[in-house]
Amino acid sequence: MDLRHLRHFVAVARTLHFGRAAAALHIAQPALSQSIRALEEDLGVRLLDRTNRRVEPTQAGRARLVEAEAVLAHGERAVERVRLSGQGRAGRLRIGYTRSASEGISTRIVDAFRGAHPGVVVETDTLYTARNVAALAEGRLDAAFVRPPIVSGSATLSTLALEAEPFVVVMPAGHRLARRGRLRRSDLCNAPLVTGARERGPGFFETMFESIWGDVPPDIVRIEADEEHMLRAVAAGVGITVITASRARALRRPGLAVRHFEPPEPMAPLALAWRTADASPALARFLETARALAACAGG
Repeated sequence: MDLRHLRHFVAVARTLHFGRAAAALHIAQPALSQSIRALEEDLGVRLLDRTNRRVEPTQAGRARLVEAEAVLAHGERAVERVRLSGQGRAGRLRIGYTRSASEGISTRIVDAFRGAHPGVVVETDTLYTARNVAALAEGRLDAAFVRPPIVSGSATLSTLALEAEPFVVVMPAGHRLARRGRLRRSDLCNAPLVTGARERGPGFFETMFESIWGDVPPDIVRIEADEEHMLRAVAAGVGITVITASRARALRRPGLAVRHFEPPEPMAPLALAWRTADASPALARFLETARALAACAGG
């Protein structure tokens, strides 16, 4: 059914006048009459009673008028959704946080985008960098916060540097290193280390190990599934651990001490990644938000 014919019928049924309806629709009156006849033929029922002096809906026309207005309203909403989607103001966006930075600038970016684009449904998940990269490659995420450098899959991805935060050392409060205000990198030589699995973010772990231990590998005594279990092991006296400052704040535990390194502190960079070929308007607007906030964070 041609929606134009429905729109023409509604205009005549509401104005009860072909001339006024034609003027409102900006079409010629004969074309309007032809459109109404086409609709009646299509439906197989007469919709309007026409005389030389007046026009009014038939009983069938009055019933069809309510239906026609509902169809037109639905169609207009659909057209508006398509228009907004094309502008990046509607649709759906799937964002992945990285577990080591599930707060801070990543949440500020997502919150700012949600506030500015309420018509876009934003779905979020929290994974490790390696899984975020895989989800991007498989099309299960549209953008993801990651800890660079990305070791695999980088050929199809673009990244935006956001900020960097310091690594910190977490140890039992009674540990000998807890007596120091700041630590030298050499203080960690031969210290038993509790850490996470390298597969969670190979580039991230390489950055951490190289910036703190250099060419001498650390003395890893336990590998845990996540920071929560790492800190539990540290509290039990298994060893010390190195995590980002934001995770240390978020996962604060009694009986543990957190110490920064002497400057220049080793830093953990954070970036936003997305598929380079993705032309989604909603993603483009999300990237605009991320770039603006990254510029503010950079001073």
